[in-house]
Amino acid sequence: TLVDFDAALRAGLQAASEVLSAATDRLVTPAELTLTRDRIARDLRMAPGALARAREESFRQILATGGASDEVIVARTSTAFFAARDTALLPFDDVEETVGALLVRGLVLVAATNGNAAMVQAPIFRRMHLLWTAEEARVAKPDPAFFRGAMARSGARVETTLMVGDRMDNDVSPAIALGMYGVLLDRDGRAYDVDAPRIGSLRDLPALIEAVTSGA
Repeated sequence: TLVDFDAALRAGLQAASEVLSAATDRLVTPAELTLTRDRIARDLRMAPGALARAREESFRQILATGGASDEVIVARTSTAFFAARDTALLPFDDVEETVGALLVRGLVLVAATNGNAAMVQAPIFRRMHLLWTAEEARVAKPDPAFFRGAMARSGARVETTLMVGDRMDNDVSPAIALGMYGVLLDRDGRAYDVDAPRIGSLRDLPALIEAVTSGA
């Protein structure tokens, strides 16, 4: 919603796959890295630091399948991954302006993500009143406990909380089920038959909030 995590992750995976391909003398793809990391992350569940450990362990296991077990290469792969990912961790072009407008309005802004603390290092997150991650919550969206935890931590009430997300299944639907006001951010205009308010840009959000709070 705020930062293009997908693009940043793709950049990191591409950089890591290039290092591992050279080290194992075979083609290591971003897809292979993702599958390996997801399998390991499931075993670690939501323990603190689990996502970062799963990422590093995935590099280690892929090296082992190529007959290598060099911690120097694991460290080099991690460095390449995080450097490329963090460089590409940029906000969408409708974010800065909208966040500024919402702050001027006096709203409490909470960034809630299924990522970990390392994924919210982009400067835009420093403008949030609260960061709420799946790693901290020990549970991930769309679990209702994730949303309840964010509200409890921020002191929000469900009836005065608005959730904006770019996925109905993970973000908007579970928020609405809890009694929040849910809004789908559909930047690409690809969502159909959506049973929730929809905006094509975050720039549309202040006007929507004004309409909701004024009862229009």
